[in-house]
This record gives sequence, structure tokens and C-alpha cells, in this order.
Amino acid sequence: MIKKIRILNFRSIKEAEMELSKINVIYGGTATGKSSVLYSLIVLKNFVKNPNQQIDGFFNFGFLNLGGFDACVFNHDPNKEIKIGFFLKDGEYEVSFRKGRGKITQKYDKIEMEGNVSIPYPVNQNFQFVYEDYTINWNGINSSVVPKQPSAQTQQKAKELAEKLNSILKTLDSIDIVPHRRGFFKPFYSPSAISINPTTEDEIATIIMIDPNLSPKISVDLEKIVNRDFRLYIPPGTTTVYFKTTDKQTRTPTDLVNDGYGVNQIVYMLAKIHRPEIKIILIEEPEIHLHPTVIRALVRTIISIAKEEEKQFIIVTHSELFVSSLLTGIVEKLVTPDDLKLYLAEKKGKETILKEQKTNEKGQVEGGLENFISAELEDLKILLKMKD
Repeated sequence: MIKKIRILNFRSIKEAEMELSKINVIYGGTATGKSSVLYSLIVLKNFVKNPNQQIDGFFNFGFLNLGGFDACVFNHDPNKEIKIGFFLKDGEYEVSFRKGRGKITQKYDKIEMEGNVSIPYPVNQNFQFVYEDYTINWNGINSSVVPKQPSAQTQQKAKELAEKLNSILKTLDSIDIVPHRRGFFKPFYSPSAISINPTTEDEIATIIMIDPNLSPKISVDLEKIVNRDFRLYIPPGTTTVYFKTTDKQTRTPTDLVNDGYGVNQIVYMLAKIHRPEIKIILIEEPEIHLHPTVIRALVRTIISIAKEEEKQFIIVTHSELFVSSLLTGIVEKLVTPDDLKLYLAEKKGKETILKEQKTNEKGQVEGGLENFISAELEDLKILLKMKD
């Protein structure tokens, strides 16, 4: 689980550090920079998975192209550097980007490693560091450890140390994003290639098809949320797969594409969430196209998955109901205040400010949810004046 994120000069975020827990929600007004928190981790993942590309490539996610370094650096100042890092319980990793060059930093326990590299970076440099009786060879992505005095015992310890160092970056492999653009728009699918950050409907359909355990998990949660099941139908002698749902009340089966966009996007979201290799799920506005009762049921499902499957969520929302349902979960003891962190995103000039909103065991938020209810208060004032 990621314990903290640090972001400098990325889009409208000039400087921010966010302490994280199991469920993390960023809320605020439109265009306040909320999604930039999610995107920063995808930029970092893109660098680690393919550092040997032009710098602008790190800001192209497939489902969204942020426009490259010049478009993403704070205030469009090419002399600034973008810095993105994450912190685990016993380690951290951070990359600074500039045009043509970068700096990579990794820490574990008492080990501190850093190296300056060119961008694109073909992973062809070797940085050596000495730790106790071991030499660490590090290229900014992977580490190997060699004991100064080889023996069965020191070789085993070197192997364990290398595994711990390399496990820090494996955290990025466990990150996936559920973007705004989501859903299934065809009645049937055939297997297709899957990218590093799969987001197209064909990719997600393929992920569902190749994992026999995924569709049952989706079906169980979908029934809890909207009282429908989910299943695959494969006509005999074909590789074509139809996505089907059944209304449990009326026993009416239908193609997923014809079952309303709310149900459609929930299936997409659950497919992402239940991928077994994914432990950190980034979600943009999960409440889109959902009825209030469905939002409440979705929140309870997210709480359950976070607890039972030890998954971490970082969520951006405009929905007061989504946040209040989480707070209700605290009152009902479904989730503890320690497992939930809320951040209010506000824009001050060109800069995004992320302010943590403390919660207590009564489900109360420090300072209240003023950002959400301000519009409602304005409407009430107008109505009261009309009444007078």
C-alpha cells in the first residue's frame, strides 16, 4: 500500500504531499486539479515500464494524452522540473523530469540511491552503492546485490536484499486506473492485445474473458449494487463472447450494451477492481450516471473490497452522496476513520491546494463539506426570498 505521494510542478499542482490510507477521496470544484493526483502515478508508471522514449510519451496514457512535458509542467515553464514520488512503509521511489534529462531516487531502510540519467533512458547506466558488506548495482529501475565475501549465507542475504529493493517498483505494476471514458459499447467481443494501462473496451473485455474467476466476482458485486447478475455467453464453435446481464427481479436477460450506461460502467469498474494483480485502483468520478441508491451500494462494495481483499483506492469525485456514504460507513463501523482520508482540492490562482479533511468516529468532517453544500445554500437563500 502506498503511504504517501509527493508531486511537484505537475499540471496545476505546484507542490503537494498526500498521506494515504486504504480509501482516499479527493473532492472539490470543477477544474481544481483533482485528477492530476491520479495521473501523476500513471506518468511514473509509464516511465518505469518504458523509460527509453521521448519525455512527451510519459504523458500519453492511451485513453488520454496530456500534451507532453511543456503542457504538463506547472505554469508551462520549461525551466522547472516535474517531480513525482511515492512512499511505502519501508521504501520510496521518485523521479524528476526535465527536457532531455532526469534524476531517479530510491530509498530502502538505510540505503539511499540516486542517479542522473538522460531521457530517453535506455537503462544502460550502472550506479554502484555500498551497503554493509554488499555492493548494490542499480540502473534506476532494477537492482542486483553482490556480497563482498561470497558464502551461502551472504549470497542468500544478497538475494533477499535485491528482492526487497526491486519490490518497491513492483508497486507500480499493481496500479490501474478507471478513467472517465469507460464502458462497453458492443454486444460481443473477441480476444485482443492488452497494453500496460488497459482502458479500451476490447482490452477490458479480454481481461474478463481470460480470467475464469473474474466474471463470477463481477456478478456477485453487481447483484449487490443493482440486483443484476453478469455472465458470458460463447456461441458453440466460436471465439465470440457476449456480455449478458439478468434482472433478478423480472428474470429478464439482456445484452450488457442494452442494459443502461450505469450498469454498463459498473461492470467495467468492477472488472478493473477485481483484477487479481491490481492492488491500487485509481477511479475518476465513480458516481457518473448512477442513481443515489446505487451510489450508496457502490460505496459499501468498495469498502468491503478494500477490507477483504486488501486493495487501496484513490478516488476523485464531485458527489456529496459518495462522500457522505463513506462517512455513514464510519458510523456503521464498516470502515474506520484511520482507513479513510478525504482531501479537498481548491484552486488558488494557478495552483491546486490539496487540504486534508479530518474525520472522526461519528462520521463528522473537520470544517464540514462546505464545498459541496455551497450551491445548495445559495438555492435555499433564493427560495426563502421568493417565499418572503
